[in-house]
Amino acid sequence: MQISNTGVQSNAAEWLRKAAAEESVREKKEKATKKEKAATAYDVSISPNAGNSSEALVKARANALPEVREERIAPVKERLQNGYYNTPEFSKELAERLIEG
Repeated sequence: MQISNTGVQSNAAEWLRKAAAEESVREKKEKATKKEKAATAYDVSISPNAGNSSEALVKARANALPEVREERIAPVKERLQNGYYNTPEFSKELAERLIEG
């Protein structure tokens, strides 16, 4: 009886051809993906006058804000400076208000 490994070599060669073809297809897909990503990259430029229009927009929005009520802000500033918001009393009061909803 004679044993031949011709079939094994044939199958191995076929497997190598398929693996090489799959690798080639994968490389082509990767290249295509890279090209697509490069094609969708955006080039952004800002005109010299863009700053003027955005500044005007900011001013318009600031003017549309409600008026600042100093009589309400002054006590908060004072508490901040005195460290009131870092005290256990304030923490307890805050926790109670959060629990109450």
